[in-house]
Amino acid sequence: MNASIKTRIEPDLKDQAEATLNALGLDLSSGIRLFLTQVVLTQGLPFQVALPSPNAATQKAISDSYAGRLQRVSSVKSLFKNTGKR
Repeated sequence: MNASIKTRIEPDLKDQAEATLNALGLDLSSGIRLFLTQVVLTQGLPFQVALPSPNAATQKAISDSYAGRLQRVSSVKSLFKNTGKR
């Protein structure tokens, strides 16, 4: 006897996952079963979960912030006026 799992997922994500799994010779149910089996075997997620690393521009902005190299503005409007962006 099998148990059922019902979940809501974005249609595009489901379609992309199905296409990927089909390319691997699996259907969606088999892919989900494989994932859950790995969760049990590893006693956790079978992959690392982490935030993406900041790019070079963001790393520089963070570094400048810690070093006190900041441009102070009184409003968002003045910030965009000073940078020439809209």
